[in-house]
Amino acid sequence: MSSELVIRRYDGPGTLGLKEPILRVYGASHEQPIRNDPWFSEEKFWQRLVDLYAPGRDFEMVSGWLGGEMIGYAFGSPRDDSAANWQQVKAALPDFPTPDTPEPIYIFREFAVHPHRQGQGHGRRLHDELLAKRPERLAHLLVRVDNAQARGAYTSWGWQRIGSTQPFPDAPVLDVMVRALPLYAEGSR
Repeated sequence: MSSELVIRRYDGPGTLGLKEPILRVYGASHEQPIRNDPWFSEEKFWQRLVDLYAPGRDFEMVSGWLGGEMIGYAFGSPRDDSAANWQQVKAALPDFPTPDTPEPIYIFREFAVHPHRQGQGHGRRLHDELLAKRPERLAHLLVRVDNAQARGAYTSWGWQRIGSTQPFPDAPVLDVMVRALPLYAEGSR
């Protein structure tokens, strides 16, 4: 059994063909919120993935595998209708250069690492792999207000909290975080 993390990339249809391993990681890593809030149930997560995320333009999932078993994933896609996101960025980060006309923002939609594999650098590698070649200048994510561990990791990886939102009527209020993407950050030096 190899101890080297193998990174694999999938488009929407490829991602949907991995329901069992994705739900195994999701269920283990989201055990507490699943118990406390029906919005986090495996069924609702999978429904959002099938109906909203995977069909989106330029959807991609990066997954990590050890010994033939998926141990984590990260996925996202660009949001073209991004005027409200840019307004929130402009209000919270007045020094960040915002476009005159809204341009796509990359939405870092979901990220999970199996609890038995956390704290080993795998999450950071998946995060970085997903974002490394994105052409958008800014990435956006939502994180549970009560998830200090995730917020701490995101902050250490360059994300900044800019507010909060309730993305769906049945969703909890979540913190909004953003960060410049690597290709943009390299070009602005």
